[in-house]
Amino acid sequence: MHFYSLDGNKIELAPAGAEDIQGHLSDAADPTEAPAFTEVAHDAMRLRRATITFFGSPAAEGSLRMAGPRRPPSIYRDVSTNLLRCFYRELVIRFRPQVSDEEMRVHLRDFNLEIVRQDAFTPNQVVVRDPNDEKRGDDLIAAANSLAERNDSIVLAVPNFVSEFKRSALTIPDDQWHLDNSGRFLGQKSGEDVRAKLAWQITMGSDSIIVAVLDDGVDIDHPALRDRIWRNPDATSPDRSGRDFFLKETDAGYFDPKPKLFRNPFNQMSGNDIHGTCCAGLVAANAPDGRAFGVAPGCRILPVKIFHADELASDQNVSNAIRYAGGIADILSCSWSGSETPLIESALKDVSSEGRGGKGCAVFCATGNNGRPAVGFPASSSGAVAVGASTDEGTLASYSNFGHEVSIVAPSNGGIRDVFTCDVSLPNRGFNLGAAADGGADGLYTNAFGGTSAATPIAAGVAAIVLSKQPNLTAGGLKDLLERSADKIGGGFDATGHSDLFGFGRVNSISALGAI
Repeated sequence: MHFYSLDGNKIELAPAGAEDIQGHLSDAADPTEAPAFTEVAHDAMRLRRATITFFGSPAAEGSLRMAGPRRPPSIYRDVSTNLLRCFYRELVIRFRPQVSDEEMRVHLRDFNLEIVRQDAFTPNQVVVRDPNDEKRGDDLIAAANSLAERNDSIVLAVPNFVSEFKRSALTIPDDQWHLDNSGRFLGQKSGEDVRAKLAWQITMGSDSIIVAVLDDGVDIDHPALRDRIWRNPDATSPDRSGRDFFLKETDAGYFDPKPKLFRNPFNQMSGNDIHGTCCAGLVAANAPDGRAFGVAPGCRILPVKIFHADELASDQNVSNAIRYAGGIADILSCSWSGSETPLIESALKDVSSEGRGGKGCAVFCATGNNGRPAVGFPASSSGAVAVGASTDEGTLASYSNFGHEVSIVAPSNGGIRDVFTCDVSLPNRGFNLGAAADGGADGLYTNAFGGTSAATPIAAGVAAIVLSKQPNLTAGGLKDLLERSADKIGGGFDATGHSDLFGFGRVNSISALGAI
């Protein structure tokens, strides 16, 4: 079974070990009752919660309690990534602008489909379903594929998947050597940093440059971040400082982008919203007591919450979050990867070409942490700036995915020291639960962040510094400048200056400013 990418390539699907997972799905009516923990049971718990969250309905009129759908969703694994994808009754179809309403209805009638709702963020894009629920699973995917093949009228047609995404951190300690590495720690190579200290003599970033961090939430009350958060200039809007696209628009928490989900053990990625705050800190932290700085401490952060820890998330919601961010921010930072989908790819391409009044938003994406010769999605998209991870020893981090799509690398863990950044400020939450050895007894910072998750916001911070000096650069021009000014570390560079391991090299803020 397959469905089509934005470019018409086949994205292969396989049944998701349905017997074991379906068995666990029916183990308990209450999604909070956890079966004995195994990998299959963990998948089943997340699928059960996703089924109620995205496909359920109120248990009774006026009730806030959700009941599951009438039947289980269709569950698959993406063959390329082995990540879970499921859907219930809906397809997402994007028609070309010239298609009339009557032509649209003809296409839908051919497959007995009805419009459920219009997409609020994408013109000509609708969510549809079979009103009789006769087409299910493979049959509904086949209908989507038949529609996608009518490419004179249709841009994309895909199941309305709820999918598994991987946040790309490695939790592993001290100072912010990635900003200015003097070789202080035994084994470190002096100069393996982004030259921020030198760049700050020119600019520490402009308040007018906004970097969107799309992740599991940002602690907007953190003392190093609260003055760096985007605030909506429209005082009447409920959208004060970002949104939570994991939730429905009617949910009370939709306009609250802060971390929300925490499960014991609270210092582990699984079950906890503790990743996005670390990423935001690497972009623009500006601690009043001088304990932590982002690469661009004068710029601002737009928090865009798309995940609730490692719960499955809606592809359509993630794509809408990208479009929302592209309407406000100059730069997007995405420290995560997932299975390919034309919904996210089209959103990424649109904001990278149409954002910032036509100059385009640069979208920085993590290559992934599998140590494989395969760049993860969406970093592999032509609209992305794919960021790998280098170490304080001047090597490629062993976990950093590589390939021809890699644009640049930026410092992260994997060498002598790991990365110091902000942590969730709530007591007993975050990578640092309150130990001096873990970043401070107050728990406000962690010295154990890393992965391509750290490299990506560091690179985005360098881009923010550059745009602060030259805001008229296009997204393509910004990417080209960062590549041209990068430091050649390691080897394997071809005649164009590119290496599948390091891209065009390690990003260098002072050289980038000098290249404007």
